Amino acid sequence: MSRVISLGQMLVDLTMRIDRVPEPGGDAFADEAVARVGSSFNILHAVRQMGVNAAHGGIIGTGPWATQIRDALASDGIEHIGLTDFSRDSGICMAMTDARAERTFVTVRGAETQGNEHCFEAIEPANDDIVHINGYTFAHPTARGLYAFLTRYESHEFTTVFDPSSVTAGAEDRLLSAIIAHKPIWSCNYEEALALARRLGISGSSLEDTGNTCASLSTAVQAPVILRAGASGAWLCAEPGAQAELIPSYHVHAVDTNGAGDCHVGVMSAELIRGASLHDAVRTANIAAAISVTRRGPATCPSREELATIA
Repeated sequence: MSRVISLGQMLVDLTMRIDRVPEPGGDAFADEAVARVGSSFNILHAVRQMGVNAAHGGIIGTGPWATQIRDALASDGIEHIGLTDFSRDSGICMAMTDARAERTFVTVRGAETQGNEHCFEAIEPANDDIVHINGYTFAHPTARGLYAFLTRYESHEFTTVFDPSSVTAGAEDRLLSAIIAHKPIWSCNYEEALALARRLGISGSSLEDTGNTCASLSTAVQAPVILRAGASGAWLCAEPGAQAELIPSYHVHAVDTNGAGDCHVGVMSAELIRGASLHDAVRTANIAAAISVTRRGPATCPSREELATIA
């Protein structure tokens, strides 16, 4: 059966609520710290919440953090089809959410970052699968394996969804060229889109508003672009040269935005697997992401049954 395969990194989020991020040398107090599996798990959890099969193709280590990751995958029915690193544990990310629901991250790199050029050789997507790639992989040695995967599948029939994250705009030229040549669906927030646009030489009036940024970026990468715009919803430019359309969201009171973008990417990918158009998949993902920010924690995607009462 069709499935969503993530090549992104999976690590444990150590989440805590604070009033504000302290200045250098300062202090902050949190009422509690909770360890939950996050990163690409958030995306695959959202896929499973939609009733679609999911698999993780990234590297998992050996140790207490890796054990927590494996337990979470098993609980959600997500298959691990990637490599196991027997020499180191998986990483952790300290995620601090302040009183404005804004997030600050500090990441400790683990096994997921230490792949070589062969680390994704065993990943062979079927034509009706969707492959998820995260730009954070570009910042670590595992980028070598991702580059080899992109080169091997420059011509392909499966769909790829790419979340560029905050680091792709600074990626090596060969990596950026390889992901553009692969022609994925790009899903990013406004800050990521702006940074990418400037890296690709887009400037001036094309960046004056979010819709223009979305359309200009789509033309530059010659692929569909989704620009997630928080409470406003998401802009979609479904094909290069077209105008971008704002697909509205479902208005809520946000208490924790951690994982909202991952929820959006996962639900959109699952809806595409289920046969939805890109427009309808984004609309459903908007609603799911809105509900997710009303709940604390990184993997808070609602179930498909919950969405049915609103959509």
